[in-house]
Amino acid sequence: MNYDGALEFLESTKKIGSKPGLTVIGQLLKELGSPEKDMAFVHVAGTNGKGSVSTYIATILARAGYLTGRFSSPAVFAYEEIIQILTVYQNSKNTPTTCFSPEEQNQEELGTKVQATSIKPKTATLVQTTSIQKEDYTFCMEQIQEACNRMVKVGIDHPTSFEVETALAFLYFRRKKCDITVLETGMGGSLDATNIIPTAKCAVLTSISMDHMEYLGNSLGEIAGHKAGIIKPEIPVVSYEQEPEAEEVIKKVTQSQKTNLTIADFSAINIRRMDMAGTEFDYKDKKGLTIKLLGMNQVYNAVTAILAIEALNGNGYFVNINHIREGLQEAAWPGRFECIKEEPVIILDGAHNADAALALGKNIRTYLQGKVLYYIMGVFKDKDYKSVLRHTADLSIKIFCITPPGPRGLPSKQLKEEALKLGYNAEDAGDIHNAFRLIITEAAANKLSSKDYAILAFGSLSFLNDVREEANKHLFN
Repeated sequence: MNYDGALEFLESTKKIGSKPGLTVIGQLLKELGSPEKDMAFVHVAGTNGKGSVSTYIATILARAGYLTGRFSSPAVFAYEEIIQILTVYQNSKNTPTTCFSPEEQNQEELGTKVQATSIKPKTATLVQTTSIQKEDYTFCMEQIQEACNRMVKVGIDHPTSFEVETALAFLYFRRKKCDITVLETGMGGSLDATNIIPTAKCAVLTSISMDHMEYLGNSLGEIAGHKAGIIKPEIPVVSYEQEPEAEEVIKKVTQSQKTNLTIADFSAINIRRMDMAGTEFDYKDKKGLTIKLLGMNQVYNAVTAILAIEALNGNGYFVNINHIREGLQEAAWPGRFECIKEEPVIILDGAHNADAALALGKNIRTYLQGKVLYYIMGVFKDKDYKSVLRHTADLSIKIFCITPPGPRGLPSKQLKEEALKLGYNAEDAGDIHNAFRLIITEAAANKLSSKDYAILAFGSLSFLNDVREEANKHLFN
């Protein structure tokens, strides 16, 4: 098998669709030697913020010297980014930062007593993120294809594409001997393929809201029950500050599993500075923390990650306050209110459900005041795009609707008609190239300079890479 053959094999599995459950992934991993049983995990579930929280956690752990795997989906700019390793490398221009032993940490500790561990932190300087390489991808995928063939031969269902990707991640991270892996669920929790892991060092629940109702239920409590399915007996659990209905479910699950639950206290956040360069904030006794991911929601995500690190720090890992500071500063997660151009301002965001759109609306009001706003919007037909429109559309002068790639993409004409029904100004642009052309023409007709307006592309992560590439082709006045 070569790399193209490996991609073709994965593509062929997409026709199977989504089939929640652990039976098939369990058999696939058994065929592969059960790599997940030799690994340590931070397991992350939630509706919004999984990628950002996972990025913060993984970057902090890497900054502390741990070889850290990260599995997340979907990809935004390159398929291989769903499977990454974060590590540290020496930079001759910087003075290395050394991880402390428990005896040396003293006031540098997070305030949690640290236990001894066989894992030895390394000297840390800067964090480097590397996606899975083609040769590794091909090597692992060949093993998976052979395992799938054996399963089908004896009458077991062929694994789905997500199950294949999950197995691929486990094989790769074990092959690279990662110290710990930050593992995101794909959908839900209890029946998600990632939940095949026997245990974790910490379970993390990010913001939970209404999404994937056809699989997870029609109430916040039902959905929270699925997400909380990642909680294993006697492991620490960290949760975002949830709606009461979701929080009640999480508390019941943690009690039944005899685990310690820590819920983020967002009232303990003090914002010092918030602008397009990033945010500086305090959280309780941790002063002057900075992040470059934009938005108040990213501060909440950072706090959730800090609490997860504290839980790990009491569960066999050594992380000091400097690693937290440096990890937060270095963490980057593309496509989340990401500014890719300054004149005009062009921002990419993956808001695709009501809560994410609500956060996006707040960010627009915070960062884009005084700008004339043009939207490039494309959504999947199975998403609550009416709520996305209600939380964001009144802030724009015009919405240019496009059709995202793939069979799930809502036709741009239908999105335009829905926006018009709700009373918003919208036009069917069809595709991204035409959307940029129309925006440039309209801005010129309205005598707007490139400093006067902003372009915001959002609704689905699936087309953001195309927006980035298209933005680089256009000349703006």
